[in-house]
Amino acid sequence: MRLRRYFAKYRSSKLVIGFIIFVLFSSCNKPEEQIQNETILARIGDRTISVNEFIRRAEYTPRPVYCRGEDYVQRKIVLNSLIAEKLLALEAGADNELTRTPEYQLYVQGRKEQAMRQWQYHQEAYQRVQLDTSEIKAVYNLAGRTYKIAYYALKDSNIARLASQELQRGGKSFEQLHNETGTLEGIPQREVTWDSPEEEAIHQALFSSELQKGQILGPLSVRENSYVMMKILGWTDKVAVSDMQMRTRWNDVKENLTHKKAGKLYEQYAAGVMRGKTLEFSPATFRKMVEIVAPYYLKSSEEKQAALQQQFWGNENEENVLSQMGTGVDAILEEPLFRIDGQVWTVRDLEREIKVHPLVFRKKNLQQGEFAEQFKLAIVDMVRDRYLTQEAYKKGYDQAEAVQRNVSMWRDNLLFLYQQTQYLKSLGKQHNFSKDYLQIIETDLNPYLDSLQAKYHDVIEINTDVFEKIKLTAIDMLVLRRNDPFPVVVPSFPVITTDNRLDYGRKMN
Repeated sequence: MRLRRYFAKYRSSKLVIGFIIFVLFSSCNKPEEQIQNETILARIGDRTISVNEFIRRAEYTPRPVYCRGEDYVQRKIVLNSLIAEKLLALEAGADNELTRTPEYQLYVQGRKEQAMRQWQYHQEAYQRVQLDTSEIKAVYNLAGRTYKIAYYALKDSNIARLASQELQRGGKSFEQLHNETGTLEGIPQREVTWDSPEEEAIHQALFSSELQKGQILGPLSVRENSYVMMKILGWTDKVAVSDMQMRTRWNDVKENLTHKKAGKLYEQYAAGVMRGKTLEFSPATFRKMVEIVAPYYLKSSEEKQAALQQQFWGNENEENVLSQMGTGVDAILEEPLFRIDGQVWTVRDLEREIKVHPLVFRKKNLQQGEFAEQFKLAIVDMVRDRYLTQEAYKKGYDQAEAVQRNVSMWRDNLLFLYQQTQYLKSLGKQHNFSKDYLQIIETDLNPYLDSLQAKYHDVIEINTDVFEKIKLTAIDMLVLRRNDPFPVVVPSFPVITTDNRLDYGRKMN
């Protein structure tokens, strides 16, 4: 039984039609997601749903059409769906065909360890940041600005260096340098706001100090061997007038600056953990690995789009890569790939670790000639995270409430999908669900859920007072944390019931 069967269960276009993809550029959790002692919204046996989890599960992934709205009735369907997920997880139990698979065990371990590193960032970096009021004021004055810029990319460091020299000498204009890039297209323009999801170098250049119309910025290094030139065409300022607007802007600026400083602190922390450690690759084995894996990472744009679609649904394709490599990797599994800190890692060790920590490439659009170096860097980053995880275990971060809640959320979602599949299979309807899910919900899953609500009636509690105060938006979003091994922030929404009645369990005191 393959784990991806449960990851990819709901890809039908009937379930989700159009949504906003929101990317968190930081590789670490926002602090509001790292909450200890959360308010409990519902208790189902030994499982709980917090208010924070309810909101994130409803708003960080697209909801089906029957509960996509903001009104009270649809909010009750959302709550019933999340409670149903826990009920089916209880039915599945801790020991079943799914939980006995190594794929499931390694995936849950990987999710846990990623959450541990996020908590580590929160504890070792975010909480230690101290900001001066003058720092916040300097950025606050620019945070309402919308720049209109012209821009173009420079493909490598040599071109960027030559462009920088020409600008310093005043020999060529912004437009002349663009002509020398060889492109026949005009110079693109766009607007950039303070809260646009830009690369850090771009954001820093635009919103750190006052700029002049016509000023040229760059070449800016936006990622490895990739640069951008910008010219300020003008701007508009949106002034915060009301007390609420001023407080919101101040807090947004403060949070943004805190994350920037926390990111640097965490880099220093990681450097300390890795101090004195050198990773040495075995050239012969590494070359063999590159030859085997490169075709599966260097895909056509159409294949990459399909892989991205899979990634959106939580189906990270590392397992696909490993399985498709087949006998090529099998022949070298016991060969040494690299050595670090006195330990030799074989290809088999790497294969296992990738299931716990899928590779994250620093550069997203890889070319054939640069793959080997980027593959090497992805392995280096994976090994660094392994040492950071070891430090997190030493400090007991696996016991943090935020970590345990994250693990429970992903574990229960997988158990839910497993149990739902088993139930539909018993009816002979598992293959029809994606085609006619609403009909099957009405005729089969709603009655099934009614029976589970009756079975577990005595162990279900709902905090209705808190529930009445929760508000949801009707905007479909899919939130990704792009630099994490597992980028999808929350599991897909449980498509299980259209029931909008809270006529089971008891009120939480």
